[in-house]
Amino acid sequence: MLMSFIKLTDSVKKIGKMKDSITTGLLGGLIGAVSMSVSHNLLYKARKSEVKSFGQLAGQLFVAPFRTKQGKNLILGELLHLVVGSLSGIPLFFVLKKTGKDHYLSKGLAASMLTWSVIFNGGQKIGLFKKLRFTKTHYSSAWSHMIYGLTASKAIVSLADPTIFASSDDLTKETSKQVKTNADYSHFGESSNEFEQSQPSSNMVH
Repeated sequence: MLMSFIKLTDSVKKIGKMKDSITTGLLGGLIGAVSMSVSHNLLYKARKSEVKSFGQLAGQLFVAPFRTKQGKNLILGELLHLVVGSLSGIPLFFVLKKTGKDHYLSKGLAASMLTWSVIFNGGQKIGLFKKLRFTKTHYSSAWSHMIYGLTASKAIVSLADPTIFASSDDLTKETSKQVKTNADYSHFGESSNEFEQSQPSSNMVH
């Protein structure tokens, strides 16, 4: 299932390359959040979690826990989950931009595990969410957060223009190479003109 989610992000290449940092981060985060929700729903159906969806947890920020199963509150929670997931893609994008896209899956995984520790587990300790009873729910949550980190980082790298992740040294080398090429071309053109001017005119009378 893990590889299936990662491969699904290959389809985002059809959208085209983006140079806007915020848009790329938001879209990558949204793709990660959707994948995360699908993963958790599958685990819930397999009875690996006591929580129906992350929207049920997020809804506790608005209403009492026993009301989060109501349709209107569940939808509100799902929207909040997608918004938070989308916004989380922005710092992930800048981490990849700052450190480079090499090992981007590992970086996305590390970022998602940090988020899981702070928001999910920390939120229960300070009372944001109702404490969960079963260990299997914590495992399923950790797995779904892993799905988020992997798919979001893969989507960001697939969507972003390659020059965004290029280091300053790479850009300097590329610029120097282009300047050198243009200079060589100009020199070649001047040499050709000098050669043509040195040839005798075909209209000269012998």
